[in-house]
Amino acid sequence: NKSQNILIVAEDFDRAKIDFDRLRFYLQPYKKIKVAVTYRRMHDWLPSWYNQIVDAYTIIYAKGEEMYPSFVEWLDTNYDEFLDAHGIRVANRYRNQSFVESVHLINMHDVGKKTIEHFFCNHLKARSVCQAIHEGRTPSKSNVGADHDYERFLIEAKHRGKILNNLGKPIQIIQAEKYLKTKVEEMNTTLPKICTQDALLEQIFQREMENEKAFFPEWYESQGGEKGLRQSFDAAVKKKFCILDLDKIFDSGVMDSIFEDFPGG
Repeated sequence: NKSQNILIVAEDFDRAKIDFDRLRFYLQPYKKIKVAVTYRRMHDWLPSWYNQIVDAYTIIYAKGEEMYPSFVEWLDTNYDEFLDAHGIRVANRYRNQSFVESVHLINMHDVGKKTIEHFFCNHLKARSVCQAIHEGRTPSKSNVGADHDYERFLIEAKHRGKILNNLGKPIQIIQAEKYLKTKVEEMNTTLPKICTQDALLEQIFQREMENEKAFFPEWYESQGGEKGLRQSFDAAVKKKFCILDLDKIFDSGVMDSIFEDFPGG
């Protein structure tokens, strides 16, 4: 195969402060630069991104070397910065570069779990890779996030001296977190929570609606337009945009009996 096409994949390409002059220099031998960016609704993308970030720092948080940020704090403090890393803004930045021939936005909600297949088979038209995907030769580990609120609860309990468990290894954290969550569920009570401010939520919703009307109008209407987006948004907010109010929980003493009998301490 005499083709000189190359595929470069790097999450750092979404950084707002990327040095485009330097990037252009390294890509000089190639004349036709095409960029593909994935779009994911912010009410799905933001919680997922938070989960990936804190997952990488769990042991650091457990050691007390850094404070474990809640999702609500993380979003409230850094929303504008995160907005610059969202697919729409990333795509627009590359569209403004003269050395980029074209920019393609791939709607992950439209192609569903087949994003990788869609990219290689329909977009890139890489026959060999596409065949491998159809034969089941895909990455064995998918990038699936998980809720970290009980992990944050556990680590804060450790730092406040409520439990004496050693949380220096991932398996120790996983086992203790599972026990804590089970005990809370057995209590059959609703622990106090803090939710993202309504003003910020509405700002996110309006931006999503503007983005989809501008870039995916047919798909947006096929999903029910504003009403369909609102339903999806409200469901995500209810599930993902509220976190345990740890100060109220600890101050109330409602968990003290569970902490006193906590195993492994």
